[in-house]
Amino acid sequence: MLITPNFSSDEMACNCCGKSDMDGEFMKMLQQLREDAGFAFRISSARRCEAHDSNVSSYKKSKAGIHTYGKAVDILVGHVNTTKTLKLIKQAQDIGFTGMGLALRGARPKRFIHLDNRGVDFSLPAVWTY
Repeated sequence: MLITPNFSSDEMACNCCGKSDMDGEFMKMLQQLREDAGFAFRISSARRCEAHDSNVSSYKKSKAGIHTYGKAVDILVGHVNTTKTLKLIKQAQDIGFTGMGLALRGARPKRFIHLDNRGVDFSLPAVWTY
């Protein structure tokens, strides 16, 4: 089932339990990014249950991460050139994503950009590297 014209609930589903309820405002922003970018991008991780989040998160914390709220995605960028990657980062910032994590080193297939729409429960705004 499509959530937006370019993203399905299957793409957004937790790899552990299949939960796929994403925040509506976040999905509007993600769709806008897809339209502005002008190219399809692959989501490697979106909605996560708390168990899956604690298993895969690189940041160990006492509370559930923003993926568990349906307000975050990891976008694979290893298959696109640097110019497109930088453009995508700038467009995400312009749209209003408030959390951005960059994993742009190492093997190209593993490179990704984390984007989220954090609110009062998380530090605002935040940019980091992996």
